[in-house]
Amino acid sequence: MLNETLPASSVPAETDQDYASCPEPNANKYVKGFKAAAYILVILLSLFGNAMVVRVVHKNRRMRTITNYLIINMSLADLLTTVFNMLPTTYWIFHGLDVWAVGGWLGETLCKLLSFAQTLSISVSVFTLCAIAFDRFFAIFRPLKRVITFRVAKGIIIASWLSSIIVSGPQLYVSTTTGEKGLAQCVEKWSPLFDEATAPRDYTIALFVLFYALPLTVIASLYTVIMLKLWRRRAPGQELSSNQEHKEKTNRKVLKMLVTVVIVFALSWFPLYVRMFVMFAESDRYVCGLPYDMDFLTLYLGHANSAVNPYIYVIFNENYRRGFRTVLSRRKRGSSRLQSTTRRTKSTRLQEKDAHLLRVDSRENKAASRGRKKESAEILLPITTTTENL
Repeated sequence: MLNETLPASSVPAETDQDYASCPEPNANKYVKGFKAAAYILVILLSLFGNAMVVRVVHKNRRMRTITNYLIINMSLADLLTTVFNMLPTTYWIFHGLDVWAVGGWLGETLCKLLSFAQTLSISVSVFTLCAIAFDRFFAIFRPLKRVITFRVAKGIIIASWLSSIIVSGPQLYVSTTTGEKGLAQCVEKWSPLFDEATAPRDYTIALFVLFYALPLTVIASLYTVIMLKLWRRRAPGQELSSNQEHKEKTNRKVLKMLVTVVIVFALSWFPLYVRMFVMFAESDRYVCGLPYDMDFLTLYLGHANSAVNPYIYVIFNENYRRGFRTVLSRRKRGSSRLQSTTRRTKSTRLQEKDAHLLRVDSRENKAASRGRKKESAEILLPITTTTENL
């Protein structure tokens, strides 16, 4: 199961033969229920939150900014993680088997696809965070010239996905299933193109540098410079116009939100990288992997990052709060309108039924009245004739 986590296999390939002797990691039903509930919670929060971010920006013209388009790109990457990694992990918790355990070509495809999707999602998120940091940097230091335009932002988004596909591509080659149908394991096989002993470690180090250490260093440097610019003391006697004051206040709020997103991202994925390096350094000691609860926690923290981001936007940004409230209130009004329409429909049907009964009664009364008049006329006719004759 943990082979689908992040970039490299958590269990070295040479220990595949020892899997059968490893203890069952998910035996206690109460622990199993807790873990399943925890994953279901983050799945629901991620699906709802990220879908709402996309909808809010799409529906609100004022929010169609470059920063928000980049945030949507991150939300799409988070949805990718939710569908292709969180759901299969939840399946494993419930059934004790990975989705690729079916074996055959389907199991092989799932093994490759899910490992690839995890690395792809993380790389897109990191590249997008870097793009947002540069966008904020240029917006503060080059306010009169828009360096990252909408056209440039579109190119950045496309480039983030293409470059992530290239960097994550090795997962499609090395990920493969081993074992019998129903018990197949997803492992990494680097041979014959690469050295089986060193390639997994080198690839993990490369991913750590490209997707964690280097981008976070660049982002931290950019945001530090921006904060010094925004929070430095103004010279004595210097006054800003109300428009400039409002603009700086808005920039500070946006920066606080983005810095929080980066810090949460760094803290969420750091334990998983540490776990992988420990596995490479102590592979002989941890043949069956680290204690399972530790493995589960590191993976869960990384996945939970996809569910947290949308609510960071809501906490720090009034536009997102207003957008969420608007969408939810519209749904509530739509539901109330539907219920009201249903009630009106029932009431209308009853009124129409009563009106129909009244019309029927009226027609019957008129028919009866005409019948009585006719009978009276027939009775009076002979009398009248007799009188005339007289």
